[in-house]
Amino acid sequence: MAKFCSECGKELKENTNTCEYCGKNMEGTTTIINNTVSSTKKTNGFAIAGFVISIVSIFCCGIPSWLGLVFSIIGLVNANKSEGEGKGLAIAGIVISAILLVLLIALYSLGFMASFAEGYYGGYYY
Repeated sequence: MAKFCSECGKELKENTNTCEYCGKNMEGTTTIINNTVSSTKKTNGFAIAGFVISIVSIFCCGIPSWLGLVFSIIGLVNANKSEGEGKGLAIAGIVISAILLVLLIALYSLGFMASFAEGYYGGYYY
């Protein structure tokens, strides 16, 4: 079975990940084996992790949503580099995490203002 480099077109060894002629990384690229096109794509782990963390943070009172936001942004950057693999999951993770963070900031602010008002009035309700 002949395997050819997608960059320079030279024949490669069977179990190689890098072209020895031009140095092209063959992981995640389309290769031709006996006139059959096959494609191997790497899974975008950051996009998946960001989406899963953002969904889990819904059930954990939103506390880990900042982590989901960071992972989703890294996943989106990686997806843009690798032909959009996992781009939808990354965008969904960013949206969910951002909404949760805005809600958390609003609720913490209201709680802080309520505790400040209670302390200002000495804890007595008029």
